[in-house]
Formats: sequence, structure tokens, C-alpha cells
Amino acid sequence: MQLYLQFGFGMMDHTSKLLEAWGGGGVILSPRDLEETQLRRVAAQASKLGAEPLLDPQCYMRDADHERLTKHGYFQTYQSSSTANLLSGSGARDVIARLRDLSRSIGATRHILPGLLARSVDEAWFLIHEQFIDAATQAFGGEQLIATIALSDEAVRNEGQVEAVIERVAEWPVAGFYVVGEAPSAYLVEDPVWLANMLILASGLKLLRKSVIVGYANHQMLCLAACNIDLIAAGTWLNVRAFPTAKFYASEEDEVSRRTTWYYCPQVLSEYKLLFLDIALRQGILDQMRPDRALGSIYADPLFAGAQPSTVGWGEQGAFRHYLTCLRAQCQRATAPSFADAMTMQRQLLDLAETRLRALRSRGVFGNDRDFSQVLDTNRSALIVFDQARGARLRREW
Repeated sequence: MQLYLQFGFGMMDHTSKLLEAWGGGGVILSPRDLEETQLRRVAAQASKLGAEPLLDPQCYMRDADHERLTKHGYFQTYQSSSTANLLSGSGARDVIARLRDLSRSIGATRHILPGLLARSVDEAWFLIHEQFIDAATQAFGGEQLIATIALSDEAVRNEGQVEAVIERVAEWPVAGFYVVGEAPSAYLVEDPVWLANMLILASGLKLLRKSVIVGYANHQMLCLAACNIDLIAAGTWLNVRAFPTAKFYASEEDEVSRRTTWYYCPQVLSEYKLLFLDIALRQGILDQMRPDRALGSIYADPLFAGAQPSTVGWGEQGAFRHYLTCLRAQCQRATAPSFADAMTMQRQLLDLAETRLRALRSRGVFGNDRDFSQVLDTNRSALIVFDQARGARLRREW
């Protein structure tokens, strides 16, 4: 399983620097955060660095009014088309024609198609997507198409709706799926039903022998490696590590909570404020929180150079690049040759994190609301339910 960058607010420099350091990869571009000229510029930089640019049309909400998103021509066409015109008129063709021009201008060779967020999966939702696919099949002339499947948290929690999606899209003439699940919380998810159904959805799509991308992800979603999917995408701020619909509206301020710097400790799947690293130094256990060198991150080195971590001037830039570099390596490590191996690796990851978290917490080092202790059992429960639902088939068809 690979990691792509999920582009978000203020990520232009991060994207070029990380893709250069990684020697490739990819980025899913955001019209909500980039004007058309910027989209072309970031995509050109990515291509030059051997990385893949993809464009997320972000057509999730018809009434979205974020200033940058609504300036794009294809989105204006989308909003001005009535539902009836999208379903039986020229609406879908008109949207795809403008999206095609933008997608080709950035050099994309695979094309993510528009997808409406399903509050509830119904026939009208399927039909709109099928109209977009039909229009794109003609417009893109045989190039690879990736259908968007965007589900609300309520839809994800509904097992029947998840299975209905898998059954219906099996006949769609696309090369892959771009899955976005609205999270029931701002970041780490404590709902085992939601997480289990995300695993069931992703694996069901992958069993169709198509590529599967799960967007707006974070380190809790490393468990998706047990579905044998192709990649997840994550970014810097929380609104590109989970999927909040509010970000597509004008009332949502950009990154209002960005003043706290968090250090990601990959071996415990948790993030810490620097003051708690000061406690770890005082308790003589800071070195236990140092990342494995094999993960490839040098960005957190100043925190372990001997000085009190909160005094070394380590900020958002280092924190973001460290997080994403570690997560990329963890995604690659989570890839396994069989379903049994993948599940073993996931359980071992959780068990080891729990043991180390218990040791850190006993010495006064806590991760507040980003402490993975709160979701260890969520992930365990989801993996058990997922194994019961898909394990037999994945053991045969990995």
C-alpha cells in the first residue's frame, strides 16, 4: 500500500519538497485550495519529480460555496445544472467536458470523476454517477477513469448500503475507485462499526480487480493494508486527514486550529504536544519515542538532540513532513504477501503500540485527544468483523 499526498491549505512547498525527497509518489490536487494556474504549476512540479498528479473534482456538495472551489469552470457548470439535466439532459456531458480540459491541462493520465456525497445511497445517486461515467467514457477516449464513491458517516455505518454500492459498481466501466468516507469525528474514529464497514467497502471494491484509493486518511487507516488496496492519501492539517464537509463552505475558516505543534510517534501511532516530550526527557524515556531511522524521516531530529524539545524551535513544517514521511513508510511496511500475513501484521502493530503506550502513560507522557489508546479496541473490533465478512474470500483471492 502506497501513500499519496492529499493536497490541502498551504501545501505547495510541502508537496514539492516531500515528493523530491521520496523520489516519486503522487498528489491528489484540490481545486478548493488552488486556482487553475496553481493546479497546473503543482502538477508540473510533481510530474517533473516522477510523481503522479491526480485531480479531485470535489463535487461532493452541490451547494458548496467556498470561494476558490466555485471559481473553477467545471464546478460552475456543475452547480448550474439541475438534477434533471444531470440525469437526462446535457448536464453530465457539459461538466465532464470542462473537467476534461482541466484534467488534461495538468497532465493527468488517470481521471477522478465527479462524485456526489451520499447522505443515503439510493437510485438517483447511482444514476448521477453513471451519467458522469458514460460522459467521461466518450470524452476521455479510453483513458483510465476513477469513479468517486463518497459516503456520509451514516451511509458508511449502514451495512446494507455499503453492500449495495459494491454490487452496483461491479458493472461500472472504470479502472478504479476513489473512496471518501465522511468521518463521524474530527480525527481518530472511535466507532468500530464505521471502521469495519470502511474495511468491508474497500476490500469489496478491490475484489472487483480494480485499483482502490482511499482519500482523506490518517494513520488509523493503516488497517486498510489488510484489504490489499493500492493507496491511501493524507495531508498536513486535520481536514485532509479526515473528511469534514464544512471545508467546502465559505463559513469554514482555513486551519483555525493550527497553532499547536504535534509530534507523531509512529511506534505508538500517537501524536504528542511538545510539552509532553519535555516530560519524557525529564523522565529519561525520550529516546523511546525516537522514530525508527528506517522510516526515513530526519525532520524530527532536533527533538532528540539533547535539548528540551519545546525550546528547539521545532514547528509545523517539521511536524507535517515528519508525519507524512513516517506514514508513507508505514504504508509500505504494512503491505503483505497474503491476507493472513496482513492481519497478523495489523494485530502486532496494535499490540506493540499498546505495550509502549502503557509504558509512556505510566511515566506521565500522554497524547491527549491524539493518543491512540482510545481507538486501539476500535481497530481490533473492526478487524474482527472485517475478517468474518471478507476473510474467507481474501484468503483465496489475495
